[in-house]
Amino acid sequence: MRLLRRHGRGKERRLKDDGTAIENEERRQYHEKEKSNNKARTKDSTENLLRMIWELVVWPSILENDRTYFTIEEYRVRMAEFCAVYEIQPLKLSGLLIAMVAKGLLTKRGNTYSIHSRHMPYMQKKISLGYGRAVKEVYTMG
Repeated sequence: MRLLRRHGRGKERRLKDDGTAIENEERRQYHEKEKSNNKARTKDSTENLLRMIWELVVWPSILENDRTYFTIEEYRVRMAEFCAVYEIQPLKLSGLLIAMVAKGLLTKRGNTYSIHSRHMPYMQKKISLGYGRAVKEVYTMG
């Protein structure tokens, strides 16, 4: 492929294999679209992982221990079991606990993580609290 200079502001155009030109603007738009698609896929992937960790690790840990909190050691043990069962590399899941803190689902104090106060009735009644409902409870006022 060869690059051709145009008169004017120094725009370049590249020739495709079939001889038609691709302008810089078209290439920029294409790459921006690809970036946004990758961001959307990453966001969806992160949300799915958050959902799995909440529903299969965090909430069962809360219900089993019958406490509103869990320690980082308890979390690591459960995560190791989870990663072994689902064959997921722990590195992929490394920031999810912090993401739950950032969303307001959990609060960190020292080496313990506590659930949001709106989740306590679910814990006391031993109700399975899905990720969607947990997020909704945190963000609804009233």
